[in-house]
Amino acid sequence: MRSRPFVALYVAVFVATMGISMVSPLLPVYAERLGATGIWLGLTFSVFAIVQTFVGPFAGRLSDRYGRKPFIVAGLLVYLIAALGYLTAQNFYQVIAFRAFSGLGTSLIFSVARAYVGDLTPRGQEGRWLGVFATADIVGFGTGPLVAGVLREVLGFRSVFVAMAAMMALSALVLTLWLPRHSPAELERRATRRSGGTVARTDRTFREALGDRVVLAVTLHAGMVAVAAGATLSFLALRLEEGIGATPIMIGLAFAMQDITGGLAQPILGRIADRRDRRLLVAGGLAAYAALLASLGVVPSYGAAVAVLLGMGATSSLSMVAAGAIQVVAGRRAGMGTVLGLSSASNGIGIVAGSLLSGVVVSLFQLEGAFFFGGAVMASGIPLFLWLTRGAVVAEPAAAEPRVPEAEAAG
Repeated sequence: MRSRPFVALYVAVFVATMGISMVSPLLPVYAERLGATGIWLGLTFSVFAIVQTFVGPFAGRLSDRYGRKPFIVAGLLVYLIAALGYLTAQNFYQVIAFRAFSGLGTSLIFSVARAYVGDLTPRGQEGRWLGVFATADIVGFGTGPLVAGVLREVLGFRSVFVAMAAMMALSALVLTLWLPRHSPAELERRATRRSGGTVARTDRTFREALGDRVVLAVTLHAGMVAVAAGATLSFLALRLEEGIGATPIMIGLAFAMQDITGGLAQPILGRIADRRDRRLLVAGGLAAYAALLASLGVVPSYGAAVAVLLGMGATSSLSMVAAGAIQVVAGRRAGMGTVLGLSSASNGIGIVAGSLLSGVVVSLFQLEGAFFFGGAVMASGIPLFLWLTRGAVVAEPAAAEPRVPEAEAAG
């Protein structure tokens, strides 16, 4: 994990995620200042996920064919343009348009970066590598809103967009200078082809990939988690403020503590995922997360809510790191970018569906219903996940880490 490609991807994803999460909570406020109301405010949150749903699978599959680095760097540049667009927006339609454009950046960065890390990961160490790499995403997402709050307080609203643009530029520079165009796994496949050998086919169609039960299982897992996230992110701030009386600072701390706790737990949980039954870890994590999520609808105090959120951070990390390790194993036979791209699409669908359906539930059963709904969706997917992965290979024997000459890897 101390290799230059891993470090470059880690730094770039951490900085990019922090920049994105700095801006995301502010966009509805920004759009409202420019005249947005009702459904338009909702779109400032969800429109990026709609774009991600359609673009993510194709970005992943094309990165299997043409290499991952160009897509990741392009995604960072897309976010750079979006940040400057927010800064110059004259009406809320432009804010929503640039938010949609940023969905393209999301599709190009995160699933493709995880696919690159999947290529780097030695067999039998999927949980460990993915667990460490996930801290870049989760901790970056958790610290972004705190940084944004400081910038907004000290330098003003617009400084947050300037900081986001600067972070995207820094990430793109790091990857341009440090990241080889092709991963060791891709170089190995190319060398095998040149020597006349045969390599496993990794250019499957989406239908062929989803015909693999394990690929279908991890894709559905991503969707279930996203539905719960959509329900939670849409109404958690309201639940804390209106139901419990939390202040804006207390709400920001609660969000950050959940993400940071989950991120810090990932490396430890990743090692566990390499040694224990990954199917049961996914199921156990989902069950615990579902119960905790549902309990957010009834917790009586801020302290209890924070305790629940800390538990959610840990249990969701357990499920996600185990599912991520299974994802890498499936990606080796079905195309790493294709598998991660399908999960990206499932994530986008889940966020939109969770936001919209929980809104319907809230209109019928009050605010607490959103959390019961999210927990029920999560719990209902556990039997399906276990059934789809029954008897399947979800872990592989440990192997030595592949070594590729530095000169060749830099090509």
